[in-house]
Amino acid sequence: MEIHIDQIAELASEVGLSLFASIPLIDADSDSVEESFSQFRDTETTRLQLWQESGYAADMGYMQRSPDLFLNPEHFLPGARSILSFAVSYHSSKRVPEVKQGFGRVARYAWGRDYHRVLKKRLRALAARLEQFSSNGDAFSWRVFTDAVPLLERALARYANQGFVGKNTMLIRPGLGSYFFIAEMITSALVIVPPEKQTPPTKGSCGNCNSCMPSCPTSAFVSSRVLNAERCISYLTIEKKTALSSEEQEWLGDWIFGCDICQEVCPFNHQAVPESEIPEFKAESGVGPQVDLARVLGLRDAAEYLAVFAGTPLMRAGRSGLLRNATCVAANQNCFSLVPDLSKLYREDSSEMLRSHAYQALQRMEKHADGLDKKRISAALAGGLR
Repeated sequence: MEIHIDQIAELASEVGLSLFASIPLIDADSDSVEESFSQFRDTETTRLQLWQESGYAADMGYMQRSPDLFLNPEHFLPGARSILSFAVSYHSSKRVPEVKQGFGRVARYAWGRDYHRVLKKRLRALAARLEQFSSNGDAFSWRVFTDAVPLLERALARYANQGFVGKNTMLIRPGLGSYFFIAEMITSALVIVPPEKQTPPTKGSCGNCNSCMPSCPTSAFVSSRVLNAERCISYLTIEKKTALSSEEQEWLGDWIFGCDICQEVCPFNHQAVPESEIPEFKAESGVGPQVDLARVLGLRDAAEYLAVFAGTPLMRAGRSGLLRNATCVAANQNCFSLVPDLSKLYREDSSEMLRSHAYQALQRMEKHADGLDKKRISAALAGGLR
């Protein structure tokens, strides 16, 4: 099956997708792997292997799989001939409010609804429209992805000229910044792209700007474009499922889910960047930029957690992860009004990790308390950690 890029553009606009590029996987004349894609795949596979061997994937097992899998479209869809790469903004022009006492910050991408669901729904709607061109026995198969399989989406998007990789490892597109999601459709269709319709190389680079790297409070950047996930606040608050060390607890600062610091200081994310047109990504559609720590600490089981955060990216952390993060932020803020919530958590919760984190939070806060606050914390700690 063959389809012109203009036809895809028209159908994509019907489902609210606009900014995309096509990656040819097969040489139309020889029906063999496209040469430039083969070279790109070899280069990125080697880069990934070096990163893995350096231990920078921390305990993210899915990032430690064989490098050959990450850029092999045949692994995901046998007979793949093209990849449609999409860049979908989640930028909000809303000013990030100052963190209020007793609240934890949420990374901008997680303010609204779960992007996995939102984008997959739109991509599947696009695929349904494309299927109308499948006739006369032409085979048309497809799969859609957005940050859910071991696929090097950022590298693919860069190869498709969707942007350049900045020193903070984020994909940056001049005029759009880095506040955008990446999604793909791998398809058996051959996408026809005339020379005049090909996506031009992205103009722009970080140049001499180094704002992001020294701004990272945990020194997670080993070097330009190399991130040690083990020290990244986003990794610690979302991907790490075990207890945090004392140092890691302090690293979180006010962040309860994710971190935007290296993006907030980036000049490409200036005020002129257009706002996302997808309503599901608006702050009012989800949890917004901050969440109430008392509300989080009061979630007694998975059912209550689901009732509050279902359909949002915060589901990724799980109840244990988010409550663990909340204890750290409470202690970092010395939020004494949360002492009763922390006390109840360490006395009653079924999770040993959460009881321990609540106890440690109270211990840290006791060092900075005086008067009635100190007496309340000392009384809470008197029973010791069971």
